[in-house]
Amino acid sequence: MEPSGGQSSAADGERPSQDDRRLEGFVPPGRLRRFRYGVASHAAHLRGQASRDFEERRGFLFLAVGFSCGAAAYFILPREPLLSALLPATAAATVASCLAWWRGGGAYPLVLVACFLAGMSAGKLRVEVLLAPVLEHPLSRELTGRVVAVETRAERTPRIVLDQVHIERLPAEETPHRIRLTLRTDLPPIGATVKGAARLAPLPGPAMPGGYDPARAAFFDGIGASGFVFGTLTVVEPPSGVHVFLAIAAIRRAIAQRITDAVAGPPAAIAAALLVGDRGQIADADVDALRIAGLAHILAISGLHMMLIAGTAFWLVRAVLALSEHAALVLPIRKIAAAIALAVGAFYLSISGGNVATIRAFVMIAVMLTAVFLDRPALSLRNLAIAAFVVVALQPESVLEPGFQMSFLAVAALVAAWEAWRDRPRQNLTEPARGLLRFFRRPVVAIGAVGLTSLVAGLATSPFAAFHFGRLASYSLLGNLIAMPLVSLLVMPAGLISLIAMPFGLEAVPLTVMAWGIDLVLASAHFVASLPGATVIVPPFPAIALILMCGGLLWLSLWRSQLRLYGFAPLLLGTLLAWLLGAEPDLLVDEAGRAVAARDVTGHLHVVGARQGSFLHEVWREAEPKEEAVGTQGFRCDAEACVLEMPEGLTLSRVTDPVAFSEDCRRAEIIVTQLRAPEDCAARVIIDRTALAAHGAHALFISQIGPHGVAAHLDLRTSRPSIRRPWQGSPALR
Repeated sequence: MEPSGGQSSAADGERPSQDDRRLEGFVPPGRLRRFRYGVASHAAHLRGQASRDFEERRGFLFLAVGFSCGAAAYFILPREPLLSALLPATAAATVASCLAWWRGGGAYPLVLVACFLAGMSAGKLRVEVLLAPVLEHPLSRELTGRVVAVETRAERTPRIVLDQVHIERLPAEETPHRIRLTLRTDLPPIGATVKGAARLAPLPGPAMPGGYDPARAAFFDGIGASGFVFGTLTVVEPPSGVHVFLAIAAIRRAIAQRITDAVAGPPAAIAAALLVGDRGQIADADVDALRIAGLAHILAISGLHMMLIAGTAFWLVRAVLALSEHAALVLPIRKIAAAIALAVGAFYLSISGGNVATIRAFVMIAVMLTAVFLDRPALSLRNLAIAAFVVVALQPESVLEPGFQMSFLAVAALVAAWEAWRDRPRQNLTEPARGLLRFFRRPVVAIGAVGLTSLVAGLATSPFAAFHFGRLASYSLLGNLIAMPLVSLLVMPAGLISLIAMPFGLEAVPLTVMAWGIDLVLASAHFVASLPGATVIVPPFPAIALILMCGGLLWLSLWRSQLRLYGFAPLLLGTLLAWLLGAEPDLLVDEAGRAVAARDVTGHLHVVGARQGSFLHEVWREAEPKEEAVGTQGFRCDAEACVLEMPEGLTLSRVTDPVAFSEDCRRAEIIVTQLRAPEDCAARVIIDRTALAAHGAHALFISQIGPHGVAAHLDLRTSRPSIRRPWQGSPALR
C-alpha cells in the first residue's frame, strides 16, 4: 500500500502542514460532488469580485441603467399604467430600501427596484405634462398662429412651426397647441403672428412596422397636426416683446445667415449644422456619403462637438492665463478656465437646437468641469451615469431614440476601454527601446487613439445602427481615421473662433478655414463611400436580439473585474439571434392602404400606389437589401385590381373596386384594399380599411414550412397595437 501524502512528507524529513493533516485519508468525491464544489467555489470567487467592484462604487452605474430601463419599460407597455399606481409603488420601494439600509443589509436590490419604478414614473409624468389635443381628421381652414421655429431644407420646401394657434370653426379644446406647416413662399420672421389658409391632416404613423414614427416624435415636440399652406401667409403682427426661446431661435438663424454670407456650397451647409444644428441645407448626396463612410455622427452635435468646443475654450483660457507668471502662481487658473468653458458649452447648447445628444453631451461636460472644481477625476463612468439620470429625468422618451442609445453606449465603451488601458500591466523596456518609443510616441499615440476610439465606438454602436437603420458602414474605421483629425484639429476650433469673432464682423477668415477642413472631410467621405461593399444592409431582426446585445455591452463596460467577461454571453447570443431571425418583409402596406410593396417570386420588390422619389418610396427603398431591386412595375393591373405572384406560390391582390372581391377572395391568398372586405372573403390574409384603421401600416413575412406551394408560414406585423397609447393618436386617451 502506498503511503499517504502526510506520511511521505514526514519520511522526507518535512513537517506536515495543517492542510496536509486535514487531507489525510481524504478520498476524492464523485463527479457530482466535484461539480457542486466547483460551482460553489466559482460563485464565491464571483461574489468576491462583485464585492470589490461595489466597493469602488460601481453599483451606482447600475442604478442609472435601472432608471433608464424603467423609462423604456413604460413606453413599451401594451397599455397605459395609472399614475396613481406608479407613484405609490415608487414611494414604497424607496421607503423599503431606506429601512433595509438602516437595518444594515439587503438595500441595494430595493434601491434598484425603486430606480426602475422611478424611471417608469418619469415617463408617465412626461406624457401627462405633454397631453394636448391632436387633429383627428383632415380639414382645410383659415388659421392664425405665432411662428416659433423655421426649418429650411435642401431640395425640399421649408417648414415652420406655429403656436398660439386658432383654427377657424374648430373649438379651442380640439385645437392643437402647435402645428407644422410646409410653405412655398418666403419664410416669415420668428416671433411674427401670421394668418392664411392651410390644409391640415393628422400626423402620419410609421411607414412600416418598427420604423421611424413621425407621430410619436411630434407628440413629444408638442405638435398636434401638420399640413401645407394655400398661397401665402400674411404677417398680421410683427415680432414684439422679449421671449428667451424666440430670441435664441432668431440668433441661430442670424448665425446661419452669416455663415452662408461668408462661405458657399456644401461647406456652408455643414458649418451651419455643426455650429447651430441646422441640417436642413445639407445635400442628400453628402448626407449619404457621410453615412456610408461611418461619419454621420459628425452632423449630430453630440459629445465630440461639445468636448471640442468646451475643451478648446478651456485650453485657450488656461494658456492665456498661464502667460502671466503672477496669474499662474496666484490664481486657480484651471478652475477659472473650467468656469469659462462651462459658459461656452452652455452657449453652444443654446444655439445648437438642444437635441438629446447635445443635452447629454452638455450634462456630461458640466459634470466633468464640476469635477475639476472639486479636484476630482473628470472622466469617469460615474459622471456618465449622472448624465444619464439627468437626461432621462428631463426627457424619458429619449431612451428609445437611436441617438441616446448610441451616444451613451459609445461613451461607456470608450471610458471602459480607457480604464482597461490605464490598468494594463506595464512592460519593462530596455534603454534603446525606450528611446525608439519616445521618438515614435506622439504620432503612434495620435493615430492609435483615433483608430482605437473609432473601433470601440463603432463596435459599441453597430447593434443599434443595424436595428434602427438596417445598415452598417464597412469602412467606418478608415473614414474616421481620415476625417476625425481634420474635425478635431481644424474644423471645430475654427468654428469656435468664428463664433467669437462674429460679433465683431471678423468671422470670414475662420469660417474660410473651417470650410477648407469641411471640403477635405467631404472628399474623404465620398472616397470611402465609393469603395466596393461600403454598406452592409441588415434585415430587420427582433428587439430581443438588440436587448441582449445592449445588455452584454453594458455588462462589459460597467464591471471592472473579470465579471465583465460574462457580458460576451448575451452579446454573442443576441448577435446569433439577429443573424438567425433577421428577415426581409415580403409585403409592405402603408397606414392608408394606398401604397403597397410586394416581393415577387424572384425576390424583387415592386411598388404600386407610391410615386418614385416620394417619401414612402424612399423609406421602402432604403430598407431593401438588394440594390436597385425596388421597381414600380411587376403588378398586373386592370380597372378593378392589381395582382402579383409572390414567393411560396402565394397570390396578392390589391383591390380597388368592390366588384373584384367575388373573384379575388377565392383565388388570392392575400387581399389588400382601402375598401372594407366582405365578411365571407376566404383569403388567408386580409388587410382592409378596418385593419388599417386599427393597426396602421402592415408588414408580412413569408417562410416555407412544407413543400413548395403546399404550406407557408405568414407572419403579419403592424405598426399600431390594439390598445393605443397617448402618442399614438387615440382620442380616448387625449
